[in-house]
Parts: sequence; structure tokens; C-alpha cells
Amino acid sequence: MVVHSVYFWLKEDICEAKKQAFYEGLLELSKIPSVVKLYVGTPAQTAKRPVIDDSYTFGLVVIFSNIEGHDAYQNHEIHRNFLSEFSSFWNKVLIYDFEC
Repeated sequence: MVVHSVYFWLKEDICEAKKQAFYEGLLELSKIPSVVKLYVGTPAQTAKRPVIDDSYTFGLVVIFSNIEGHDAYQNHEIHRNFLSEFSSFWNKVLIYDFEC
């Protein structure tokens, strides 16, 4: 299994309508056939601790059965369209992938 975790810091001047469109664009990624499960959210209101970074705008976690599924996702038209439409919305993105 491959877990693909992505954290987005949207630009400060992004309006609420664009944030909503971005959120919906993230959900659209679940339509890619190799996606087993997809979660989208905002930082949880957990207690502040030095080890927690809650400065991002949206988090995305996508589960794949294998690395081939991950690679197919990266090259899928829905993913390419998402990048084309929304990459101008963020000023920072971090990705953490791991296998289990």
C-alpha cells in the first residue's frame, strides 16, 4: 500500500469561493481509478504542541494499492487538470509518500 500525503498552503489573497473550488477539485481526484481511498481536510483543532504544524490550508491523503497505482494517478488526466487549474492557488506544497 502507498500513502500519498499532500499539504497545501494557499495564497493569502485566495477568496472563499476559490477555496471552495480548490476543495472540490481535491475531491474530484477520488475519481481516478487507482485511488483506493481519499481524504481531504483542514487542520484539526488539536492542542498546540511544538511538534504540530497546523499552518497549512488543506491536507490531502490518497491511498493506493501499490506504487503502480500511485504512478498512474500522477499521470491521469484528472490529476493533470487539477494541477493546471489550481497550481496558481498555492505558494507552498509538501508531499510525504510512504509504503506500508
